[in-house]
Amino acid sequence: MLGLDNKVAIVTGAANGIGRAILERFVAEKMRVVAVDLDMDTLHETCAHFPENVIPVAANIAIRDQVAEAVRTAIDRFGALDVLAANAGIADGEPFLEINDASWQRIIDVNITGTFYCVQEAARAMAPNRSGAIVCTSSTNAWYVEKNLAHYNTSKGGVEALVRSAAIDLAEYGIRVNAIEPSMVKTRAAFITTDPVGGPEYLKRVPMGRFAEPSEIAAAVVWLASGQASYITGQTLILDGGLTLGIDMPLPAAPLPGSARADAT
Repeated sequence: MLGLDNKVAIVTGAANGIGRAILERFVAEKMRVVAVDLDMDTLHETCAHFPENVIPVAANIAIRDQVAEAVRTAIDRFGALDVLAANAGIADGEPFLEINDASWQRIIDVNITGTFYCVQEAARAMAPNRSGAIVCTSSTNAWYVEKNLAHYNTSKGGVEALVRSAAIDLAEYGIRVNAIEPSMVKTRAAFITTDPVGGPEYLKRVPMGRFAEPSEIAAAVVWLASGQASYITGQTLILDGGLTLGIDMPLPAAPLPGSARADAT
């Protein structure tokens, strides 16, 4: 146990995937949780498996009033807000030259603006108590960018800048703000994890040779939310099985004179 029992949390994107895994871990830690998602049918199905201390709330995080209502629900039902897992996000794959204004704005509205609304509204509720922990879900795509994902890559880079900015501004209120940065995780949205051709090809770039389980990502979120991470703020924890270490960078056939790599410094 991580000392989170009876703490109050909000989890966004809680109906499926990483969000559901975070919800499960919070419940296992005996926390009281407001579970937020736009897919209310799936959210109700998910929450039906948990006790009465999990409350489902339908919300589009890109609409501030709906985010504020989720925060009010936590305060009204549980009397406080201690933790936010700002996990909700969306992605689309489109060639750079084919991204139109609507598809660009949709990603930015949810992934950056929506995350900002969640962090700000939660922090406003936490500030009077001079404590709180916020964990935002970013992605290795924030800097280890992939083709045909310019809007998604950009949005996740924005999330990490937001986390650092919020951390420095909110430290005086005792609120810690951190991010997790997963690569490919075995969720419904990650089609490549079940692709019989693309999956094995992708894994050639991953030193650990497998995709992440949602529970592994959730474990990192719970740790960052706990008192065991009490002196950590403004940081990003990379959860990628070694993907971004550069295993896909081929070595030359033979070492160059004076160096093992042509680009060694």
